[in-house]
Amino acid sequence: MRFLPLAAILAFIAIAFGWRAWLQSRRYGTSGILLFRSSRRGQMVRDSLALVWFAVLIGQAAAAAMWPEWLARRALLASPAGPAADILGPIGAVLLVAGLVLMVTAQLELGASWRIGIDPAARPGLVTSGLYRYSRNPIFLAFLVILVGYALLIPTALSLALLIGTYAGVRGQIAAEEAYLEHAYGEAYRDYAGRVGRLVPGIGRRR
Repeated sequence: MRFLPLAAILAFIAIAFGWRAWLQSRRYGTSGILLFRSSRRGQMVRDSLALVWFAVLIGQAAAAAMWPEWLARRALLASPAGPAADILGPIGAVLLVAGLVLMVTAQLELGASWRIGIDPAARPGLVTSGLYRYSRNPIFLAFLVILVGYALLIPTALSLALLIGTYAGVRGQIAAEEAYLEHAYGEAYRDYAGRVGRLVPGIGRRR
């Protein structure tokens, strides 16, 4: 169980930046990875922080897996091997797996519209079917689900800070992407955003 957070984060990276980019290139002729291509300072900062985020997640997960006593000294729970961990651990494991499945499904449903980053000139089409009927941003929702599972399995102050920081970063990235979508698709996007919640159904619909 202690290796699961590390395995999940490495799987996340392999899927998003490896397999999915390969599939996108094979089907549509472009990898879809647009990090560090924006001239906007805010987007460049978010792209840089994403790299730091992955490094910290991997580093902490590796420490927790290789040296359980390291986690025991830093766990917010009274005992990372006690009754609370017996309950929260399986929940965390389920959330990690569910988040990965949600991420893969949401990425595949985007088809040609899948990107990591923003290309202001791109107009691949507005996706409103599948998971996107219920959430405007199911991939970002998957990020958060994975990180909640990670925090339950590695219950440290750093994990809590990462979760809070990730939510703030996700909201900033959503705002940037939705500004692009509104510019690209106009009324069609405004109508869609008025019907579908930002992350979960019914919450965060645009007025």
